[in-house]
Amino acid sequence: MASKNEELGRGLTSRHLTMISIGGVIGVGVFLGSGATVKLAGPSVILAYALGGAIMMLVMLALAEMSVANPVPGSFRVYAAEALHPYAGYIVGWTYWLSWVVVMAAEIVAASTYMSYWFPRQYGWIFGIIFSIAMTWVNLRNVKSFGEFEFWFSFIKVAAIILFILVGASFIFGIIGKPIGTTNYVKYGGFFPRGISGLILSMVMVMVGYGGTEVIGVAAGETENPKKDVPKAIYGIVARTLILYVGSIAILVGVIPWKNVGLSGSPFVLVFDRIGIPGAATIMNFVVITAALSSMNSGLYTSSRMLYSLAKSGFTPPILGKVNEKTKVPTYAVLASTFFLYVGVLVYYISPESAFLYITGISAFGFMFIWMLISITHIFYRPILEERAKGELEYKMPGYPYTSWLAAILLVGVLITLWFIPEQRIGIYSGIGWLVLITGYYFLSGHAHATFKFKDELRHVEYASFLGGYPIKNQNKKQK
Repeated sequence: MASKNEELGRGLTSRHLTMISIGGVIGVGVFLGSGATVKLAGPSVILAYALGGAIMMLVMLALAEMSVANPVPGSFRVYAAEALHPYAGYIVGWTYWLSWVVVMAAEIVAASTYMSYWFPRQYGWIFGIIFSIAMTWVNLRNVKSFGEFEFWFSFIKVAAIILFILVGASFIFGIIGKPIGTTNYVKYGGFFPRGISGLILSMVMVMVGYGGTEVIGVAAGETENPKKDVPKAIYGIVARTLILYVGSIAILVGVIPWKNVGLSGSPFVLVFDRIGIPGAATIMNFVVITAALSSMNSGLYTSSRMLYSLAKSGFTPPILGKVNEKTKVPTYAVLASTFFLYVGVLVYYISPESAFLYITGISAFGFMFIWMLISITHIFYRPILEERAKGELEYKMPGYPYTSWLAAILLVGVLITLWFIPEQRIGIYSGIGWLVLITGYYFLSGHAHATFKFKDELRHVEYASFLGGYPIKNQNKKQK
């Protein structure tokens, strides 16, 4: 039975939740990688982002229902363990942790690399260390300080995208210069220049772009008023992300012919240069660096909380589940995730090209795999939640169970699509290899026997929602 000293603090508000989630979603890839999706699908990439946003909405609404009913650290890892089996929670926890660790490595390297715009490239590793230490320091402070930092860093990149949309729209409709209209949407091979196959293939990169919105579920366990703030924040993040992604992509292919996008540099810089904004490269370089640091900051927060949750269930050393009495932060879990971040950066510098392929592939497989399991978990978790709440859940996802089945099936389809993109095929190999590796450890380490027994014990606990093996509600009653 854990004491209050071992619990995480609750200092996040609705605005923190929204910006933390946006911080996890909008990284360097939005400003630099969006060109790759445009090259695959042409103007129809707008539909790809809209479809990806619809899938994201279904997954987030399912997560909202579970998070409101049971706002615990570990979030969907805990839900999967309860609804499916502790093995499912184990797989979800470790895969999600790995996905964020490799993404953090890419983001921190990107931030240090883009400092070469102002400083000699050979000093990039110094900035990498400085940024890593700074983000570690932010995450070791109390969660409210982390939330404030993430709020303002996310605000910078959101403001940049909104400015991009407004200026680009003014250019398209002739408020600035001669109107372009719909010319670039249909002139160069039509709206579907690559056919439906191009649209389908672009879905992989689109879904990777949306990866990170689920951070809001993890943060629910440290929210002041989760029952009120989580649904509000999830609706906010879905709406804002759709507007920012679909809006910016629509403007991008409207201002620049799709054949000219993705050839070199940032598509955003191309648009600003086309419009004639002075210092566009300098402005966007600063925005890209803040975007990378913000995404890395969200990733370090999320991965450390997942390690903390795994430790509480006995899947990692107990020390990773210890919380600093003053800050209410899992200090050792933060430091452990930071350590593997440095390993990732080292691998990147030793072999940048192959490391990038692995990073992209693992994150693509990892995030879609997690989203699929969130949807499947929701299908089996609803009856458990209704039984506890006597059928009166405070929030219910519309269209259950069909909406969750639809999301799961669509995500399986996107995972299969990985195989048909040579550059992303490594994601299938590395993803399956990872699952085999941690499954082997699960059975060889004795976790399998322990969790089968634990699952049987859970059936006899009135409030089976657990945080590392004890019923939270029962625990709280005893503490009173």
